Amino acid sequence: MMDLSSVIDAGLVAIGAIAVLLMGLWTLSSESSTVSTSVQPPVRKNRHRDLASLPKAA
Repeated sequence: MMDLSSVIDAGLVAIGAIAVLLMGLWTLSSESSTVSTSVQPPVRKNRHRDLASLPKAA
């Protein structure tokens, strides 16, 4: 026969397992919503042309 401490231990184990599963699911859902899947425009590599149009400093 199980005494009260065994029942409490089993309950804490069950609650802990549920909490871990919920935290894992929450982490996966929050990370997937922050990942951008849009296509980024290509980065211009010719900075020299952009800098040449700036006025010279005094």
